[in-house]
Amino acid sequence: MKSTKIFALILVVAMCFTMLASCGLFNKCKNHVDANDDNKCDNCGKDFSDGAEGGEGGVAVNPYKQAEYNTFTSVMPSNWNELTYSDNNDTQIMSYIGSSFFEYDYKFDGNKFNEDGTINADAIVPGAFTTNYSAATKLEDVTSIVADKWGYTAEQKAEGGYAWKITLRDDLKWNDGSSIDAADFVYSMKQQLDPKFMNFRGNLYYDNLQIKNSKNYFFQDQEATYPTIASKGYKSNADAVEAGADIHVDAWTFWGSKGYLDENGNTCPQWLSIKDETVYSGTYIDDNGVEQPDACSGKDLWDYYFNPVNGAYAAYVEVGGSYAGWLGIKVVNEIRFVDWNDVGIYSEGNAIVLCLDKSYSFLAEDGSLSLWAAYYLSSLPLVKEDLYESCKKQPVEGATLWTSNYNSSLATTASWGPYTLVEFEAGSDYRLEKNPHWYGWNMEENKNQYNITAINCRKIDDFTTRWLGFRNGTLDDASLEPENYDQYKDSKYILYAPGDGTYGMQLYSNLDVLVESENNNGILAIQEFRHALSLGLNRSDVIENIWPGTATPCLGVMSNMYFYDVEHAAELADGGVFRNTDEAKAGLLRAYGYTEENGKWSSGTLTDLSLEEAYETLTGYNPTVAKEKMAKAIEILLNDSDKYGYDDTKDITIIYGAADSDPKHEKRCKYLQAVIDSLIEGTVLEGKIKLKVDSSAGSQWAEAFRAGKTQIGFGYGFSGNAFDPFDIVGAFVNPDDDLNYHAYWDTSSIPMTFTMPEGDYDGAGQTITMSIQNWYFCLNGLAESEKQTHKYNWDEGKAPTNVRLQILAALEEITLKECRSIMLISDAGGSFLGAKFSYISEDYNTFLGFGGIRYMVVNYNDAEWADFVKANNGDLSNEYMKSE
Repeated sequence: MKSTKIFALILVVAMCFTMLASCGLFNKCKNHVDANDDNKCDNCGKDFSDGAEGGEGGVAVNPYKQAEYNTFTSVMPSNWNELTYSDNNDTQIMSYIGSSFFEYDYKFDGNKFNEDGTINADAIVPGAFTTNYSAATKLEDVTSIVADKWGYTAEQKAEGGYAWKITLRDDLKWNDGSSIDAADFVYSMKQQLDPKFMNFRGNLYYDNLQIKNSKNYFFQDQEATYPTIASKGYKSNADAVEAGADIHVDAWTFWGSKGYLDENGNTCPQWLSIKDETVYSGTYIDDNGVEQPDACSGKDLWDYYFNPVNGAYAAYVEVGGSYAGWLGIKVVNEIRFVDWNDVGIYSEGNAIVLCLDKSYSFLAEDGSLSLWAAYYLSSLPLVKEDLYESCKKQPVEGATLWTSNYNSSLATTASWGPYTLVEFEAGSDYRLEKNPHWYGWNMEENKNQYNITAINCRKIDDFTTRWLGFRNGTLDDASLEPENYDQYKDSKYILYAPGDGTYGMQLYSNLDVLVESENNNGILAIQEFRHALSLGLNRSDVIENIWPGTATPCLGVMSNMYFYDVEHAAELADGGVFRNTDEAKAGLLRAYGYTEENGKWSSGTLTDLSLEEAYETLTGYNPTVAKEKMAKAIEILLNDSDKYGYDDTKDITIIYGAADSDPKHEKRCKYLQAVIDSLIEGTVLEGKIKLKVDSSAGSQWAEAFRAGKTQIGFGYGFSGNAFDPFDIVGAFVNPDDDLNYHAYWDTSSIPMTFTMPEGDYDGAGQTITMSIQNWYFCLNGLAESEKQTHKYNWDEGKAPTNVRLQILAALEEITLKECRSIMLISDAGGSFLGAKFSYISEDYNTFLGFGGIRYMVVNYNDAEWADFVKANNGDLSNEYMKSE
């Protein structure tokens, strides 16, 4: 009953909508708005000049001022399609045009509204929140009453939490006014999981949310991705056939042709099932050079090449006493060709029913929404059917998958959120305006909120231009950077907020790719080299020189904003924060070289320290050991130069990939170059390791890094899913995780041994050895995977919390020792909000931030702002230096 990364990602959308980007205007015209005093409703255009309704003599005029919000981005989104978006840059627009089934709101001590309809800000309870319905009107646990076809046991039916019915509002609409109902969400999920597309975000639903049969549906066409016969446990082809396995033969290899066709003209697939009797015909050249006709089916191929009658047992080979599968045969998923009706999502009237393999606690004991409803199930993907169908693209030559350009331009965009896209210029700018058809305008609890009438965003690469725009009043926000820190660090316009982001350096280390490059940089695959860089970085120095502001040093993969138990945080001595637990502290000490004996910790000259004393000394910086590690790395490189593809006549080039051309990247690169130079000084590599910045990939920086085209991602980190550290660690140790920058690190084949604490749970007191990935699977109670060798369930409620924390700490420790991801800082969110606006609360709320744009107060409407800027001669520098 926990979050999964579905909600590290979807939650980014939901919480941006609720906390940061939920902008709009209460425009149900029973509450007319005349913010510009022109006697016309800003929403519907109604004329109030006769004083009969609205305006000066009318009623229900919104008392809040309203204005447009002007901001910037350094990287324009490439698409805002929920099914395919690749990184947070793509959520910029997506966050405004989507909505939520359930959402968080402030808890008020008394009435939310004053008598005049304004928000009763004084009644906001600091740190408290409520979970409310939004696009949904009802949520029911229907585990006990869904059809038997979903296979829930009597125990699961009694437990509940597996099947949920979400009833929707009847006024959901697209921005063109057309209606939205439950069937649209079912259609959208079918598109999300369509095996012809293999959409990037599919794993959020088949692996994380675990909709029944969704994984089999998603992968049903991917024949060549499944294991060989031997890896499935069969010792021979005959054993596999006898067991009824679905075996596929590599027809292209055996036939020597890729052009054989069936009677309908369809090309023979590479992997042809031996159960498939479809005849594919073509020609071949005989020994005399004459073209001859040929015809064969999958069954014929199997009989000819692999049937024991033909003496073809060479199709498998024995290696070291065990059988290894031959590349010519694949055993595919035994559950194939899943019908959509067998996937666990369907509609009943205007309600969506979800049948899951996993239990969740979306309702509190009294039947109200729990905090997890908005956190785990904020929404489901939604696309506009007619528009989406028109955006489908058949596979291009050389490809096998379909694609879509849905939500990638103005013409292909549809909105069901508070805003709709009205302008978009690729590489330049975009504009969003209020969506008059958003259901939220019909909700009483939204009145006198969403007072931003439009959002204008320009792409601005360099800091100087952005900072000038903020000071001359054309931009309403700015970032705290090294260039403005000293003069403006005490400004009353800076918003200091804790963040869950961790930032640092990703190091690409896939040796197979590195040795094939022309950069001579195979040394990155040596753990000692990466470890030397980690120990050679002084986090405090990093913050002072290249990350000034409110950031704090970070040594773990998760910051101190990750809660293992947010629901009971106030009752726990450690505040429910993973980073504050003894388990996390001990794991971090071990990761950075401290040793423990009889409860005392030591490192170098530091000896016999308590856990807390040792933790206080931990900095992650040890230049002496860093040089020793570098020397060892160089020794390994020189002793096995062929393995690492090292040519001592050439420089080692390491490419720092950047998303844009911002000068900060050059500064960070130079800083890192100086650190490396200090570590290789006096060695044979002195002066031979060269770093360079490459921003040519732009918004595709993540893809470029994962492909090995760049080797350093300086500043790339992780955020989101702050209430489930057990899951987010999968971004580091689960190679199947889409967030993982290092999927080539095959943790499914790397063992980890751990002695489980005593207790009353599965595996208690045992010393267990299994793969790193499998530890992650068990910790999160994931559905059985073909990669799992042990199938324990230590999910929430299935094992004691201290046990789960110990396993999590061990996984973090292994990640840190590998140094593929080197953590440097925790984000603390120093940023400017201009004088045109202010947030409704100065108290940071874990769920709502400072109220976001939803509750943002407009101090000056657009005309008044122009006058204010003019009165300051177009320069607000002095205003923004004010501390009070």
